Amino acid sequence: MRFMGDYPLSKNQTEVDCVYAILMNCHKYPQLHDEIYCQIIKQTTNNKSPKQDSCQRGWRLFSILTAYFGCSDNLRPYLLKYLETSAYDKRRPYHAIAMICLQNFRKTLKYGGRKNVPSIEEVTAISAGRNSKRQIYRLPGGTERVVNTKSSTVVADVIEEICEMLGVSNQLETEEFSLYCIIEGDPYTMPLNKDEYILDITTELLKNGQIFYLIFCRSVWFHSLRLDNQLYIEVIFNQVAPDYLEGLLLVTPDDQLPQDLVPDISRIAALLHRAADMEHMPTKDEVKYLLPKPVLPMKGIRPPVWVEMVQQNWSDMAAITTTEAKAQCLDILQKWLLFGSCFFAVKRIQTDSSNHPEFILALNRNGAHFLDVLTHETIWKYSYSEIISTRKVRAEDGTLFLDMKCGNLMIQKITRIQTDQAHEISRLIRQYINIQNSGKEVPHDVTLSRSSAPSHTSHR
Repeated sequence: MRFMGDYPLSKNQTEVDCVYAILMNCHKYPQLHDEIYCQIIKQTTNNKSPKQDSCQRGWRLFSILTAYFGCSDNLRPYLLKYLETSAYDKRRPYHAIAMICLQNFRKTLKYGGRKNVPSIEEVTAISAGRNSKRQIYRLPGGTERVVNTKSSTVVADVIEEICEMLGVSNQLETEEFSLYCIIEGDPYTMPLNKDEYILDITTELLKNGQIFYLIFCRSVWFHSLRLDNQLYIEVIFNQVAPDYLEGLLLVTPDDQLPQDLVPDISRIAALLHRAADMEHMPTKDEVKYLLPKPVLPMKGIRPPVWVEMVQQNWSDMAAITTTEAKAQCLDILQKWLLFGSCFFAVKRIQTDSSNHPEFILALNRNGAHFLDVLTHETIWKYSYSEIISTRKVRAEDGTLFLDMKCGNLMIQKITRIQTDQAHEISRLIRQYINIQNSGKEVPHDVTLSRSSAPSHTSHR
């Protein structure tokens, strides 16, 4: 009632203090949840307060509570009925905020409710009637999108909304995208669980004074590529291009460049130049930055020959847009063996006769591939049907390992690898297995139109 203005605030007490007092006690004493809900229902039913905005402020407090706490099974049907009646009857003066309360409460029932006490800014904004904040989310390549983020917004909501911007509406296909949190000074990204509340994450990071970015990207690659959405093309291209230029997509047996890749590489170089909105023919100095890093030092084709081949492809570029150039570039790359992989540097610790103490682990829709560091040839692989489980293990000295149990019901084998990214590898494997086991047929064929583009995932 102090928050609603019906009782005077104590000395030095603020509205935010009132909210904190309620939330902290509800966190500490779960048995209070039903009592608090009964009291707020009472305060928002036939409110006769002389304070003009008392009932409105009561509903705003209601919206905070419903984002944080559930109630007993006994009270639940009555609380839902009260909120539904208030929200669906548009003759009622507070039906709009009652709808927010109802949505918040349904989210709480589904995801468990907010875990952290809200920031002063959040409580102040809700008290003033502002129910969402403009949160910035970054896409590959540095593009930013603003998504209105509410108290009850979870990671899955943000992924779904950005997927809609990309033209992705199939629920199974949205499962292939993820949201990551990059914290400045931390060399590794932190994948966010789909059921985490966005404002729980950001409030904690801001409280600790950490600089962070929320990054949306594609993490697994089963579905065919979207070819009718420019933003989708930008996102996928910006994930693929860094790995391509780093040389991670190249497979070079005996450290030799396969001849069938030469035309692809020279054409991609011209396309990359056009994709950067260049209108002049690439120069000798520019060409070396348009080729994968390992290519120029390789024997067989001298640098001047590469320049000549790239420039020969330039005549086709004048008629296409930058988006079409990106689409054509990806059209070529999507046929490559390692396209759609996420790469990790790992060490194999398990004792055996292997002469490869270090590997690149490539996770793609065909399984987990352990690649030679230099040639990227597959030394051995596991399909996802062979991977029974993964387990993260931290040694006493802090070294992180990942145990992969592979095999079948009769024969099982544990492969231990050393990697600082055990959490992300484990999560991606689980994501692939979950989608593969969904029981739905995922299309593998890709048909590209001239104005569109395919897919890939980034090196972490």
